[in-house]
Amino acid sequence: MFKRLRWLLLGGIFGAGGSLWVRRQFRYLYERYAPIRGTATVAGAARRVTRDIRSAWSDGRRQMRDTETELRKEHMKVYDRS
Repeated sequence: MFKRLRWLLLGGIFGAGGSLWVRRQFRYLYERYAPIRGTATVAGAARRVTRDIRSAWSDGRRQMRDTETELRKEHMKVYDRS
């Protein structure tokens, strides 16, 4: 009687453990190879790069205008002295 109970319990434990292990492996493989994750990552990176380029472009143009304004003021000061 106890032999059968022991084998029944061991079978249940190994069955449950094996089932959980297979489930975990399946989830890992699914997350690793899911195209949505890769696409979302690439799309997010592309958006960040685009945003950074636009920001750098606008900062550069703003700095260019400020420098041009300063140069024009200096030129006018020198021109007025002559």
